[in-house]
Amino acid sequence: MTDHRNREHGDRGRIASLTIALVFSLAIMSGCATTGPPPEWGPLKESVEALYLNYHELKTLHSDLHTAALAHIEASGPELAEIQSAARFIQQANLIAFYQWELLSITHYIRASARRDFYTLRERDLKDAQDKSNDLIMATKVYEAFVRDPQASELITACIRRIEHHIELYGRMVNELRELHDRAGSGGKAPKKTIDA
Repeated sequence: MTDHRNREHGDRGRIASLTIALVFSLAIMSGCATTGPPPEWGPLKESVEALYLNYHELKTLHSDLHTAALAHIEASGPELAEIQSAARFIQQANLIAFYQWELLSITHYIRASARRDFYTLRERDLKDAQDKSNDLIMATKVYEAFVRDPQASELITACIRRIEHHIELYGRMVNELRELHDRAGSGGKAPKKTIDA
């Protein structure tokens, strides 16, 4: 069961990597010839920066969890295995966040004619990141239930909260990308809001 789950997440990771490589190619090709005014991406920029900070916070917590696991090496029992398994899923979730940050941080380099496609791809990938991160939280909780070490348990709980914050930021950025997509389709102007009668 565990091996199957790990293989499944490994396959998903490889698919995400391929998606990242394709989008990076688009960014590099488009970014060299940026034309037109830069997109109004201020709110998105703030969210991207917040994601980067949250990534580093989770990276620190993951490191602390690794240190907590070292206390169980001599015993080499199930406690060590449970902590290490939870840590692996936490690390996967944080790698997803890093990839999202890495791609979104180049938004302002995208050529004007390619921006709408870029926003669409990024929105789709963020939704996928939400789903994968939720799956990883569930997997982490399965192992957390068997951890008896109070320090390790607290750290795992703190890590889960950070992943949940990743997911919140993904949702926020999906909405911000939609607005940028609409602006790009209306010549850079904010779309008019209709008032229902």
